[in-house]
Amino acid sequence: MICILGFYKRKAGLTHEQFLRHWRDVHALLAMNTPSLARHIRKYVQHHLEEAPIMPHVESLPYDGFSETWCDSLEDYKAMRAEPEFKELMHPDVDLFIDLSASRVMMYDHPVVIK
Repeated sequence: MICILGFYKRKAGLTHEQFLRHWRDVHALLAMNTPSLARHIRKYVQHHLEEAPIMPHVESLPYDGFSETWCDSLEDYKAMRAEPEFKELMHPDVDLFIDLSASRVMMYDHPVVIK
């Protein structure tokens, strides 16, 4: 099992709420409602971050949100990205709301889930 973490910053001109709404209501549904993509995803979680710290002395991340995409293996993740629909649907949608130059993606192989 691998977990890919994506930390995303919204495109200039979008409000935080507009970003979150598009990410949840459009982008996630594109992936989940496209069988050739969804079959590679074991678990997908979006973390919608608050713009201001929610607790005193806790610093906010410089992103609008981050996601966890869980796949069974690196090969499965690569297979999802190789699907024609990934390039045809996901890439153009990302360009509408994510500032890729200010976003980061990290991959963790073999996450250890304690609980």
